[in-house]
Amino acid sequence: MKLVLAVLADFASVTQDGKLNILGIFHELNPPVLPFPFPQMFLVASFEAEPAEYGKRHSMRVVLRDKNDDNAEMLSLEGEVQTPKPARPEAVGYVNQAIGLSGVTFEHAGDYVFSILVNGEEKATVPLRVNEVGNDTSGGPDV
Repeated sequence: MKLVLAVLADFASVTQDGKLNILGIFHELNPPVLPFPFPQMFLVASFEAEPAEYGKRHSMRVVLRDKNDDNAEMLSLEGEVQTPKPARPEAVGYVNQAIGLSGVTFEHAGDYVFSILVNGEEKATVPLRVNEVGNDTSGGPDV
C-alpha cells in the first residue's frame, strides 16, 4: 500500500462509502498549561492499494514518540486493515483511516512524531510541535 495522505486534525471521519472527512489540520499545539492532556485529536491516513492487494489484510501500527526524550515511545496502537476491492475494475482501491486519540498527555514543550507502519514498514511520520505555554506564534490550535 502506498500512503497518499497523513495529517493530524481536530476531527475526522470515514463515511460508510469510504469518503474521508477532515476538519482542522494542524502541526502545532499551544497548550494553556504543561503537562497537558490534549482532549481530542485525530491521526488521519489514506492509502492507495494495487490490484494485487485487493482483499488482503495488513497489520497497521501507530507509534507516538517524544523526540525530546531520545524518541521515547509514548503511545502504541495496533490493528488490522483490509484493502477493499473497488466496484469498477479500473478504479483505485483506497484505505482511509481516522484514528481518534483522547487525553494524550504532553509532559513538556518540544517535538513529537507519529510513525505509521504497515506490515512493519514505516510509511510516514507526522510531526507535532508542542509550544511553550503562552507562546502562540504558529496559528495552531489553542486548546
